[in-house]
Amino acid sequence: MASDDMYCCQVNLAEQCDLCDESTVFRCEECRLKLCQACTNEHRSLEPNHDLTPHVITESESRCTSAPCKFHQDRKSYLFCQDCEVPVCQLCIDTGRHGNHNLKNIDDLFEEKRKIVHADTKEMENILENELKQMQKRLRILVSTSSSKYEDLEKIVLQHGQKWHDAVEKVVKTFIADIENMKQGEKGTLQQLTQEIENLISCIQDYVKSNKAALDALEAEKILRYKMQADDLRGKIPEIVVPTPSFTEFEVPESKLVHENFGVLKSKVMSIDDERRSSQVLTEYHSTVKLMESLKQLSTIETGLSAVYGLTCLENSELWVHGTDNSIVRIDRKNRKLERVKTVSFDGNVGISLNPEKELVYTDYEDCSVNIMKKSHTHAVIRLQGWKPRAVCFTMDGDMMVSMSSEDEKRARVMKYRNTQAIQEYYRDPKGRPLFPSGDTTLYIAENKNSDICVAVTSAHVVVVLSESGTVRFKYSDKSGKKEFRPMGLATDSQCHILMADYFNSRVQVVDKNGKLLRNIEGHGIHLPLSVNVCSYDTIYIGDSTGKIKQIKHLK
Repeated sequence: MASDDMYCCQVNLAEQCDLCDESTVFRCEECRLKLCQACTNEHRSLEPNHDLTPHVITESESRCTSAPCKFHQDRKSYLFCQDCEVPVCQLCIDTGRHGNHNLKNIDDLFEEKRKIVHADTKEMENILENELKQMQKRLRILVSTSSSKYEDLEKIVLQHGQKWHDAVEKVVKTFIADIENMKQGEKGTLQQLTQEIENLISCIQDYVKSNKAALDALEAEKILRYKMQADDLRGKIPEIVVPTPSFTEFEVPESKLVHENFGVLKSKVMSIDDERRSSQVLTEYHSTVKLMESLKQLSTIETGLSAVYGLTCLENSELWVHGTDNSIVRIDRKNRKLERVKTVSFDGNVGISLNPEKELVYTDYEDCSVNIMKKSHTHAVIRLQGWKPRAVCFTMDGDMMVSMSSEDEKRARVMKYRNTQAIQEYYRDPKGRPLFPSGDTTLYIAENKNSDICVAVTSAHVVVVLSESGTVRFKYSDKSGKKEFRPMGLATDSQCHILMADYFNSRVQVVDKNGKLLRNIEGHGIHLPLSVNVCSYDTIYIGDSTGKIKQIKHLK
């Protein structure tokens, strides 16, 4: 006998008649009853118009659920009260126990809920658990490598401190102590996040185990009362955004207070609560983002340039742009010139980007330098020997990536820098094979949100997508256009889409993170596009050969 709080699921291979203990021979389609021969004869005399068909036991019907009434244990239930969440027998109906409650056929509801449990379990098992394990893996790496960036920061502070000699001993110690506190604080936060992720993994494993057991045993009550857990568990997953600290050096003053002029230590304090709040905002946005059926052009910006070879967006509706002359210009949406930076190089031989502090960083090909602009003053942070820089971008971890050509323009590579130290070269894959075609030295680069490195090899008509370790994930080359595919600029959006400026076909191609073409952005006056950039909330800016910038929405 089942308890009041549990329904029993029984395996009944003999298919018992619903009205007696004999074996089933026929089935009434109208009443949904299984009937033995005697009950069939009686039912046919009472309901001559009902459709009685021979009952064949199929594999899917070889197990049936039997949920006893909670209040009348000796009676079978054919309905389920969704208000009271209990099985209902005919006596319950006759006595009016459930009044106008929402009643549903128990077999139909069981099948419906069984599918929900199965789907929810699969969601937790195949998606959530995988996400958590990937996050756990990343957290372990971050915990193990977290100290290195702070050690690099300590070296910068110590080197700068030497310039101040004995007069700045106290100040140096103060800054080092602050760094140590930041390092320990971040490490503690990462360890706490690791523990939370491990707890979530354990929780999901318990849910999956329990659900599978219920599904295997056909525990009707548990399945009928099941509430979905996957969405709630997904909401508990924080987004990991690890801040990149930095130190800004000031010129050594001759007669000013030491502490005021030594420098500024910058880093966003890592907070679990802050990360969870930002994760909720991003999740709300990202989870609802889809491709729009029709593109929406928001505006056209007249830059006054003869062509827009490079552009990058600021958060205050301003843009840095580079054209054919030797300058980079900061403009607003009304094309008012707000600031100008002189370069040595002309005609697109300048790459521009923003660092995590939203400061302008640019490459100067002829000058063999990578430069940064601070408080309206520029200075070189990297000077190359034997190589000339092309494009520049920043990773989600705050590292800088620079594509470059050899001086004889026969080789090309991508370098990753942390501060000003080279930490990784992308030139050959792990098996020693060249990553990029020989003789092609113009590379445009962008990091995707899944940490893939996207490299447009212009004259080879291909975009090479690498994993963070440098393994080729795929190569994309399109032949659907009327003219050859010549990628000139790259960008990525919040959905890991890769956007490629297809120069000769006057369009921007959008592919997913695995190289599947999703759409072409064309028309809207776009003519021979040279650059593309994605700003907040996935607004696309496309610079073309007419000197105009098209502002377009393609996600909703």
